[in-house]
This record gives sequence, C-alpha cells and structure tokens, in this order.
Amino acid sequence: MRMTGMLCIFLLIATVATAAWIKDEITLTTKSVGTVTFSHANHFDAVGRDCPSCHNTIFNLDPKKNPDASMADMSKGKSCGACHNGKAAFSVEGDCITCHDGRDVKINSTVGNVLFSHEVHTGMYGCKDCHPGTFAARTDNKPVTMSQMNKGKSCGACHNGNDAFTVAENCASCHPTRDISFENDGGKAVFSHTVHTDMFGCSDCHPGTFIAAPGNKPATMEQMEKGKSCGACHNGNDAFTVAENCETCHQM
Repeated sequence: MRMTGMLCIFLLIATVATAAWIKDEITLTTKSVGTVTFSHANHFDAVGRDCPSCHNTIFNLDPKKNPDASMADMSKGKSCGACHNGKAAFSVEGDCITCHDGRDVKINSTVGNVLFSHEVHTGMYGCKDCHPGTFAARTDNKPVTMSQMNKGKSCGACHNGNDAFTVAENCASCHPTRDISFENDGGKAVFSHTVHTDMFGCSDCHPGTFIAAPGNKPATMEQMEKGKSCGACHNGNDAFTVAENCETCHQM
C-alpha cells in the first residue's frame, strides 16, 4: 500500500515536471482572418490528457514543421479542422469569434477616425458575410476613400442605402464629432460641430474646406477674410463675416 502511494506521488511529480515547460497560450497569425490564441489548458482535458492525440500527428511540436492551413483546408479536416468538425468539437465553419479576435477596430481616414464595432455587426450578420471577401481580417488593410465607399467598396458594400444606411449620409453614426479648440493670430477659438451640423451637412465642409484629421495648419484671420477656412462661409453673405463679431468665436 505504501509502495503504491509512493508510486502515485512519483508519477504525479513526474507528470507536473514534464508539463511545466509547456506554454499554455500560443498566438497564431493568419494572412486573412486575424490572430488566433490557442490554449493548451483548454484542450488538455478535452482530449483526455492524451498529448499524442495531437502531437506529432496533427501538429508537430516544432512549429517550423507545421504547414499553414487555410479555413478551406480546415473545413476539409486539416489542422484544427481534424477535431473542429461539428462532431468532436464545434465546426471551424461557425463560432468564429470563439477563436478569432472580435475587438473593436479603430480606423484612420481623411474624414476623421472611425471605431468599428464587431459586436454591433455580428449581432446582425455572420463573420463570413464580411471576411475574407469584403475585408481581410488583418491590420495592414489599405484605407479606402469615401468616394470609393460610395461606389461599393469596403463599408459601402453594405452601407448603400438598401442593406444599411448609406455612407453618403449619417456621417455622425460612424465618425465622432466633438468641439474643436484651435488657436491662430486672432487668439483661441472653439468650433462647435453641434451648432454647424444643425444647419449644414457634413459634406458641405468635409473634405473640401476642412480635412477632418489632426495636423491641419491654422489659417490666419487675413486668409479667412479672403475665403479660406472658416471664411468660406463666414463671408457676410452665407454667415456672419469673420471681419466682425470676433467674440462669437474667440474667447475675450
């Protein structure tokens, strides 16, 4: 009895010592569907603590010897698809968010930053409605212009006025608007988006008169009086002239 107990303890210590070198989470980078985090701990019990069921049969312990597998390959039983086939485990053709990062994505463009919410969109659509056809799920996608979206590219593939609201309108739904503080030779001034969007559409100013991005060079009062920047509208005809009413914009 004592020998049996000692043997059990020895085997337990040996098992722990052997598994100590195993890295739990492994980050896999794909070409078109984002990153995937694989957890050894989550899979260890699922395969009955039988490491050889995966190594070196489905996956080689040496990462360099593992070939890249596409989602199409996995659907045919390769790589993760050997188990994730809808029978042994959930299918690789569904439940994408279980493995792939579904975080909000910040997009920089000439008309201001956009925060894309995966949660909002996956509540209405499936992942493969967008990936990898309309968007390759990676960080090096080249931004498209609003003109390209109006022709059906990128977000415009759905935001066309039929499937979803058009990209030609409802700008504030995607682009955050805030009051903007700036300073020129006339002193500090605060531009209110709320005041102006109550009277004008976003395209009346962007991107023609103002590029909605940081780093715009402030215009002088003299330049404004000649029709530049705010002076394009504040000319005494469309709106009060920049040559007067200084306290309306500048902190006195």
